[in-house]
Amino acid sequence: MLLGAVISLSLGGTGFGLGCLYASLEAPEVVATVLPPALPAGGPDESEAAEPPVAPQAMAGVSRAVLVPGKFAERLARPVVGGWVSSHYGRRADPFTGDPAMHHGLDFAGPANSVILAVAAGVVTWSGPLRGYGNLIEIDHGNGWVTRYGHNASNFVQPGDYVKPGQTIALMGATGRATGTHLHFEVLYQGRHMNPARFVPRKA
Repeated sequence: MLLGAVISLSLGGTGFGLGCLYASLEAPEVVATVLPPALPAGGPDESEAAEPPVAPQAMAGVSRAVLVPGKFAERLARPVVGGWVSSHYGRRADPFTGDPAMHHGLDFAGPANSVILAVAAGVVTWSGPLRGYGNLIEIDHGNGWVTRYGHNASNFVQPGDYVKPGQTIALMGATGRATGTHLHFEVLYQGRHMNPARFVPRKA
């Protein structure tokens, strides 16, 4: 209103009409557009696979789940009911190109839409598509431990959800860079991939 009065006075008027006009105008609403994260090339079956970027909905801070790192292997459930290991962690021939590549997970094959279970208590930090992984779920278990579940047909949890050991979080599928129906399961400690076979019980 002060700006209107100054302009109006400089033009020889009282400033009342122009000031009221300025006061009655509404500021345009600013709409913040959140763009999806830029997804790098790569995936769970490629040596150049990149870490999932931080999603806008990703949870910040330390999760409520606290697992003792030294006891992590003693706290895990199997990520599938039944099923069988179809591909191990480590160097192998890429199933698409035949070239040597690093496989950062343990693959469990099974019938389509078999249930996928959280292996330990934790907080979901990612649930959605990610190049290569297809439909991916990432769970923070605290103390630097993270697990990932890829190629899912459907995800049943969202970022911020607290999950319990053995809770159904997804259904097995073949989304993303997959040659068939399976779960691609990863274990990370402080950002580094670990061999999941060290932690997963051999029997259901």
